[in-house]
Amino acid sequence: MADKLVMPGDQLSTVEELLPGDGTFEENGVIRAARLGYYEIDQKRRSAQVKPITSVPVVVEQGDTVLARVAMAKPSMIITDVIHVSGKDRGVSGETDSTIHVKEIAQGYIKDATTEYKVQDVVRAKVIQTTPSLQLTTKDRHLGSIMALCSKCRHPLVKKGTQLECENCGNREHRRIADDYGEVDVSKL
Repeated sequence: MADKLVMPGDQLSTVEELLPGDGTFEENGVIRAARLGYYEIDQKRRSAQVKPITSVPVVVEQGDTVLARVAMAKPSMIITDVIHVSGKDRGVSGETDSTIHVKEIAQGYIKDATTEYKVQDVVRAKVIQTTPSLQLTTKDRHLGSIMALCSKCRHPLVKKGTQLECENCGNREHRRIADDYGEVDVSKL
């Protein structure tokens, strides 16, 4: 019965035989398909699942690594909008408004979050909480800003040593940057 095309509501198995898995639901002891797709049995988990025919929107989960654009910077937190989940090739659905509390920016003490990130920075972060609100952290060295714009002329900042510099106006700025700052092509995500 593996790789059989099923419709939502089709009976797949019973709870005595298998557990309900991804893409299924249980109703009165019967496991049914929750979506159009291919019915498979996960032998390891002994569960019925339905693999979707089309890709499904990405829902941000705890532990995901995400890219987020800074929408607002306040002394106590950075407010961001999640724009991409690493390892997924589809857009993000559901709640994308998120925050990075000042204590979640770096390992050491940060007095003012506005000194670490600015509006329109693209930040790689890890999801530490999804409910009741989306909370992120950038404490790891691979996390932090991967792209930033000059506060004066809005041109991209280039990493020069430990500082960021604008090649257009010469302005130097500080950011909490990821170890691969400037090497990630955001347009290909």
